Amino acid sequence: MTVPRRDARNPVFNDVPAAVIVLTGAIVIVSVLVEVSRPAAEAVLQWAAFVPAYALDRPGPAPAIAPWFLHVFVHANWPHLIINALGLLAFGTAAARPFGTGAKGFAGFIGFFFICALAGAAAQYAIDSDSMIAMVGASTGISGCLVAAGWARGGIRGMASMALPWLAINLVFAAIGTQMWIAIAWAAHIGGLLAGVTLYPVFLAVFRR
Repeated sequence: MTVPRRDARNPVFNDVPAAVIVLTGAIVIVSVLVEVSRPAAEAVLQWAAFVPAYALDRPGPAPAIAPWFLHVFVHANWPHLIINALGLLAFGTAAARPFGTGAKGFAGFIGFFFICALAGAAAQYAIDSDSMIAMVGASTGISGCLVAAGWARGGIRGMASMALPWLAINLVFAAIGTQMWIAIAWAAHIGGLLAGVTLYPVFLAVFRR
């Protein structure tokens, strides 16, 4: 399948699709609630923080499957939220445009984003299934959007130009490991990236208007 190309001269934030606005807004609202309200934080973290050790048998009322998708709504701190919100607006906009407008395109992009998030969580679980460190943040889905933006703006070459540097960066994170001052879920990034590489053309074929 040939993925349609966009004019590379178009500013990336022009005409932000509704799906990207709604998704980014929801992530920002939930993340802000977690930061400013302790009751909200406890409730959201119960449902959304992905802890690999509890990924299949989660204590409490939340179903075990929930954090596999909902981790995208929680962020560790304000810089984490700001970086991911800007990344989603940029790469999500480029990835969502080819779906077109309307409910079908909206559903297609949202479905694609959350499938990439699921793939990221699965990769993190596969690499470190005994970890008690919570994985949060929208970067699993954004990693898929990043390569999808490459697909949309430059076909397979555009996809490779986005995917390979991000893959290399995360392999560096993997090599550095515990020497970093902050835990980075590099495997989750790679999982989302691989989902974007393989599934974006499929989602476009099904959901593009």
